[in-house]
This record gives sequence, structure tokens and C-alpha cells, in this order.
Amino acid sequence: MDVSLHVIRYFCVLADELHFGRAAERLSITPPSLSQQISRLEQQLDVKLFDRSPRKVELTAYGRELLPLARRVLDDHNQLLAWGRSVNREQRAPLLRVGVIAAGAGTLTTAAISATLQLVPNARIEMRRLGFFEVAEELESGRVDVVFAPSPMRLPPRVRVEPLWQEPRVLVVPADHALAGRESISIQEASDEVFVAASGGPREIVDWWVVDPRPDGRRPKRGPTADSVEGLLELVAAGAGVNIAGASASSHYRREELAYVRVDDIDPVTISLCSLVDSRNPMVPTFRETASSLSPLAD
Repeated sequence: MDVSLHVIRYFCVLADELHFGRAAERLSITPPSLSQQISRLEQQLDVKLFDRSPRKVELTAYGRELLPLARRVLDDHNQLLAWGRSVNREQRAPLLRVGVIAAGAGTLTTAAISATLQLVPNARIEMRRLGFFEVAEELESGRVDVVFAPSPMRLPPRVRVEPLWQEPRVLVVPADHALAGRESISIQEASDEVFVAASGGPREIVDWWVVDPRPDGRRPKRGPTADSVEGLLELVAAGAGVNIAGASASSHYRREELAYVRVDDIDPVTISLCSLVDSRNPMVPTFRETASSLSPLAD
């Protein structure tokens, strides 16, 4: 037995209206045609669904039993169509996968994404948190299209680097540390501290972050390492050492156990937008232009 969906719809509308004329009008067919379709359904099911008389139309006991089942079929069909439309929209919508290292470009990250969505309202944005030294690998694998990453970096020529944001660096210390209440310090004041740093990266980049060597030629004491900003902050909170980070970490990674103190006499960190020079994603140039237009470092 094969009951067509449109006949199920005819049955439900007639059950709602209990009037062939009104139901036919809603369905944009003639009353005789509706009557024929309902009669055919009754023949297929071998039950009487409606009691008909010149004065009224009523559901039979079988009709009342069938109605919730028929409505469920229509609801399921409508959900299936809605799902199909949703998938179709997603397939047509442009996709941009944005990688972020640590706090990214501070508030500029959010502003660039928001402005891009205003320009391309149907765009899909997927965010991905990256490790400190994963920029080239993630871009070349296609897992991300653009990355907000702090300089210095060691990247292949295929990766385009556009400086967008610059901020001072801060010393991250436990909240009960002797320097925690200071607004700013000199790097020399941290000479006796043990520094925790990122693991697995090029030596010259790690040295830049911990300021090794110091202006007076001394070398900082090295402590434990971690492969993520969360891991580094956990080490600092546990008292394993102190860390140097970009100033935006103080708002993106605020914790009661930590304090952030500006270091006045070391170079600021520059956050850049990285992307492949030969990227085929049409959203990449749009995002680059949008982010650049919001950058305080733009010419």
C-alpha cells in the first residue's frame, strides 16, 4: 500500500475544516476532486474516515485515530524539507576558518569577524585555537584559512604576514607575588625570577619572549614549559615561575590567582594576520582587507 503525501495532507485539512468547500479552497482544488481523493484513501485503507451528510462532515472513530498519525507524517516531512534547505544553505554559504593563537589581536579579532559578517551576512565562521608554533602547518593543511598570530615567527615564503596590532608585553605573576601590585616594572626587576615559556618552538623565538639575553647581558632562569597559553598560566598560578605575555592576555585570561604587570623597557608584541599567498578561498582577501581597514597599524 502506498499512500501519497498529498492525500495525507488533504485528509488533515478536511479533518481541520470538516467542510469540503472550505478545505478545497485551502488546498486550491475543487470540492469534487477533494471528495474523490478522500474516497480513494478510504478504499486504500479499507476504513471509513468521514461521515458525510448534506448538513455536516464528521470524523469517524477510525478518522480520529488516523489524524495524529497523519499529522506526524506531515510534521516529519516538513522537518525533512527544512533540514534539506538548511544543508543547502550551508553548502552555498562561504566558509572562513579562523585560527587564533593566545588572545589573537585583542579586540581587533572580534571587530574583524563582526565586520566581515556584515559584509557577507551568509558567511560561516569557524574558530580554531592553535598552538604557539602551528601557523604554517595549520594553514598548509587547509584546517584554517587565516591565523591571528604573535610575532616573531618563522614561516615559509608561502605564508603572507600582515602586521595588524601592537601591544605592550606584561609580566604574568601569581596574585600574591611581590610585583603583583605594581602598575609597571623594568625587565631588570625580574632578573631573579624563574621564567616558564612555550615548548617546542625555535630557540630564537622563545628567547625573544623571555628576553634572553637581558640588556645587561644576564640570562634569565628557565623553568617548566607548556604547549599552550592555558598551560603556561596554570604553571604561573601554581607558583612554578613567571611568564611574559601580550597585554591583552590580562582581559582574555583573567584569573583571580594571576596578576599582569606591564614591562616598560622591552619591545611590544606585534600580532599579524597570516594566510597563504595562493589561498583559493574567496573569503580570505575579504577578511584580510576588512582586518587591515580596522588596524591601527594600517598606512
